[in-house]
Amino acid sequence: MDESRNKTIDIELPKGYRRYKLKGLDKEIIAKKGGPTARQIKTKASYKELRNNQKEFGVASMMAKTLRQSLSRGMSEICETYVSGKLTAQFRNLAKMEEGKTGTRPLFLSKHGHLLKGFEFNTKAPYEEVFGAKYFVKPGSQRGQVILHFPAFIPEKTFKSPKGATNFKITARLIALSDYQFDQQEEGYVPLNKELHGKFGTYESSMLPLLKIPTEPMTGMVSVDNRIIPQGAGLFLVMAISFYKLDNGKFEHLSKESGMQIQKVL
Repeated sequence: MDESRNKTIDIELPKGYRRYKLKGLDKEIIAKKGGPTARQIKTKASYKELRNNQKEFGVASMMAKTLRQSLSRGMSEICETYVSGKLTAQFRNLAKMEEGKTGTRPLFLSKHGHLLKGFEFNTKAPYEEVFGAKYFVKPGSQRGQVILHFPAFIPEKTFKSPKGATNFKITARLIALSDYQFDQQEEGYVPLNKELHGKFGTYESSMLPLLKIPTEPMTGMVSVDNRIIPQGAGLFLVMAISFYKLDNGKFEHLSKESGMQIQKVL
């Protein structure tokens, strides 16, 4: 089932950073703990570059937050500690791909988002190591659609499953994130596709047993917002393999041993 969220996003800070407000500035200042005072950052010319870096950092942090909020509950459980900070750093690096002054460089996910391909949300269980099944990802008839096909495979031979695991589930989520560009009149970054930012589509297999016999082939289509996605947005296909343990009639999610990756960026 497709879902969508359209909320005001709070910036999630990586470990070791703090935030505070300065009088006369609408946006919050983010800095490492033990760094310069708020007054020094606001007034001293030597901190101009820091102020500009804060603008890019803020947009990158918001992108990371939006992507994480667009994950399902089960997918979110797979994320390791401090993954938001690592993801923010990856988005922040995209600004360096464009020319211009720091704090005004655009973040074009539609152009450079492919650099995040392979990002692991749980480095203790890399996605392609725990999920060895071959599958195919093909574009649909329009931008914003992806077709997934999993040929038959033997789970017990295919997966590097954790001890005690009895079942598994495959989840895919296609997430749209808008490009951001600096607006001189707004004196800040603005999305080029605000109405699509954070929208997503989902494919999820049924709960399947870890057996020695082949599964049935599985095919599904993932569609973002059931419409053609225009340029000015990147499409991030996040794939997850979740392992479960059936205990007293209930499935326990073995999230620490499950894997998730940005498998493709369109």
